[in-house]
Amino acid sequence: MRILFLLVLTLNGILGTAQNVDSLFVQANELYRQENYTEALKAYEEIEAMDQESWALYYNIGNIHYKMNRVAPAIFYYEKALKLRPDQPDIRFNLEFANQMVLDNIEPLPRNLGQRFMDAVILKLTYETWAKIAVGLAFLFALLFLMYHFSYSTGKKRFYFITSIITVILVTTSVFFAFRNQLYVKNNREAIIFATEAEVMNAPTTASEAYFELHEGTKVTVLESLDNWKKIRIADGKIGWIEEKDLKEI
Repeated sequence: MRILFLLVLTLNGILGTAQNVDSLFVQANELYRQENYTEALKAYEEIEAMDQESWALYYNIGNIHYKMNRVAPAIFYYEKALKLRPDQPDIRFNLEFANQMVLDNIEPLPRNLGQRFMDAVILKLTYETWAKIAVGLAFLFALLFLMYHFSYSTGKKRFYFITSIITVILVTTSVFFAFRNQLYVKNNREAIIFATEAEVMNAPTTASEAYFELHEGTKVTVLESLDNWKKIRIADGKIGWIEEKDLKEI
């Protein structure tokens, strides 16, 4: 009975939190429609402070920052939304507009065929989505195998056998894509420059020589951390050290 009572209390707490979040989200959306961006942002940030994560939340926060001409936060939240829903065209569309406000015009290195395939296919969905597809296809394979086993017609058996083989190939491909996607996300720590101007040094000390300069909104890849410094790489391949306070990891 004591365990049951605790479970009921936990469930009520979860339901209460969910209702509160939904109420806040509706309120924030209404404030946004009224163009009361300051109050809408407060409501969205209150939801975020509850450790709630959704692409719609980050997308709306990004929209508010964009309308308030805050380059770095707008791009930061669009990028966070895109990580959760890489297949959502509205996020990509708004992110492209926000990136036009960035001062740094960095020419990216040419990407090889494998990298283009990674961008166009494997990273088009999250690794959780690829995993769900693999599970769904595995169930389909089990169904097709049963149909093959219990069919008496030679033509049907041939059909179910061929489709089962195709399904196995698709399951294996989906699992591989999920693994590659997860590995890429884990090994590619990205960040947005938040400082208006940030000097990138050739060593992790303030006494070292400045290598180049970046401005707010520029996306970088974080390679490693040392004390309050981050080693970064930009799209054209340049590498340097920047103070941790000047950027924010996505």
